[in-house]
Amino acid sequence: DTVGCVDPEECVRVCGAEVGCSNIAFPKLVIELMPSGLRGLMIAVMMAALMSSLTSIFNSSSTLFTMDIWKKHRPRASERELLLVGRIVTVILVVVSVVWIPILQSANSGQLYVYIQSVTSYLAPPVTAVFTLAVFWKRTNEQGAFWGLMVGLVVGVCRMALEFAFPPPRCGVVDSAPLVLRGVHYLHFAILLCGLTAIVVAVVSFVTPPPSHEQVCNLTWWTM
Repeated sequence: DTVGCVDPEECVRVCGAEVGCSNIAFPKLVIELMPSGLRGLMIAVMMAALMSSLTSIFNSSSTLFTMDIWKKHRPRASERELLLVGRIVTVILVVVSVVWIPILQSANSGQLYVYIQSVTSYLAPPVTAVFTLAVFWKRTNEQGAFWGLMVGLVVGVCRMALEFAFPPPRCGVVDSAPLVLRGVHYLHFAILLCGLTAIVVAVVSFVTPPPSHEQVCNLTWWTM
């Protein structure tokens, strides 16, 4: 009656989303069905996993900015300055994460699992294509990898922007989204984006000089 709600008005009353309340399925199972001891253990596990994921993301992001961007422009920066910059970047990331919550709730009608999978489908395929070609095709060069990533990023971000602009409608409402959005599922789009990136990498690598043997030695499948 709650997780599997059908009436949009009832779904909004239960969880605030018109298309369904699948987001509350796991918390509802833990809180209402598990016995007291296991319930506390599972909540502790969930909190630990959440904190571990967030701290690793914030730490990695602030380290990348501090060491690869800030230190490049200020090579003589002291350890104290780098530490301060890292902390400030972490605070900014936390603020951006909190501000992003309403956008996350509006994307994919608030369905968290679909949101995570769709965003991954828009951003991960270019990296997958470049990495795979770089390992198994020694003709792949820097220019091909760069332009493959750039084209894949632009196409993926455009699709993601369309998803935000045209969220999926509830049952019985006409879908006004463009055909490229309605006719291509985000998982199918991931396959197409991976193929497009691979084509761009191959074409650019063919029309530019190949990498030297020293550049690919022990780095590809065929030069180990």
